[in-house]
Amino acid sequence: MKILHVTDHYPPVLGGIETHVEALARRQSAGGADISVLTISPADADGRHSDDRGPVTVHRVRSATEGRLVDLTAYDVVHAHVSVVAPFTAPLTASAARRGVPTLVTVHSLWSGLGPIPAVAAALAGLRTAPVQWTAVSRLAATQLAPCLPVDTKVGVLANAVDVPARPRSHERSADGSVRLVTTMRIARRKRPLPLLAMVAALVRSVDVPVHLTIVGDGPLRPRVERRVVRLGLGRHVDLTGRVSPDRVTRLLAEADVYVAPAILESFGLAALEARCVGLPVVGRSDSGMTDFVRSGVEGLLASSDAGVIGHLRRLVVDDALRHTMSEHNRTVRAGMTWSSTLEAHDIAYARALGIRAPGVPLRMASGW
Repeated sequence: MKILHVTDHYPPVLGGIETHVEALARRQSAGGADISVLTISPADADGRHSDDRGPVTVHRVRSATEGRLVDLTAYDVVHAHVSVVAPFTAPLTASAARRGVPTLVTVHSLWSGLGPIPAVAAALAGLRTAPVQWTAVSRLAATQLAPCLPVDTKVGVLANAVDVPARPRSHERSADGSVRLVTTMRIARRKRPLPLLAMVAALVRSVDVPVHLTIVGDGPLRPRVERRVVRLGLGRHVDLTGRVSPDRVTRLLAEADVYVAPAILESFGLAALEARCVGLPVVGRSDSGMTDFVRSGVEGLLASSDAGVIGHLRRLVVDDALRHTMSEHNRTVRAGMTWSSTLEAHDIAYARALGIRAPGVPLRMASGW
């Protein structure tokens, strides 16, 4: 089967969509599919370079006009990945669908709270009414997407996935008696690193237990975050690692006690899922896509406000038994959002886009590949 992923966002740019699409393409290729990616992301960005060698064919173009030179009808399925506005992906995808190519669209962002912008952008590109199959990365994202589409449009869910090992055991407090918080993020406004520092400052003032936060990642707001750490007097409580390797991220998660996710406009929460799979209780917002894999009181604690997040962090910091119970649950009970399950869900979605009447049967089985 020949599958073309179309996306504005692809490595070497770093982010949730970029990471997921690259991993999806690579794993589908390893499963025997003929995979290509069409993107407007350059091969050099953020101080990184992609040489694009390997089994996945990557077409990098400079505009939608140049992208139209790629024969989209040569593919069995076109799978588009969009955020809020997709000036490159949306018009190409709409064109492919109207030319009869089975087409799937996955929305990786939350559209609620953005007013008419996402729907208008999709309409202007011709995507909103194109004959495509719509999906989103979480139930919350799907719920917010549906009202922006024509009446009675069905929206499926194609979740992200991780395959990381659980840590061998849930450890007690560190030698200095501190509880170690960790977060992994691109240090940008949407991820809310500055409100996170305010929450940590309030937490430190309200507990007698030493608290330490490690922020893993880099981004445009890092200088402001570093200044805010000093201004809030958090120099002994907060470290910023900068960009580190995936293996190092996993080790930092394994060494921590609690994962905190401050973002609100989080359609899924790939980093939080990774932390949950390693074995950390997750604290974050109940108005995010994390509700697909974090049940408040089981895998972590979710709140509807920053004040609620502070309260949940305080509870986990002082209650060793609760923290240990949640950690043991997350460490020993699989989340279910593995690459095996996600690839099967994609196969089913592609089968439906192709009109194969075999719901619940993976495409490789239904088609004999």
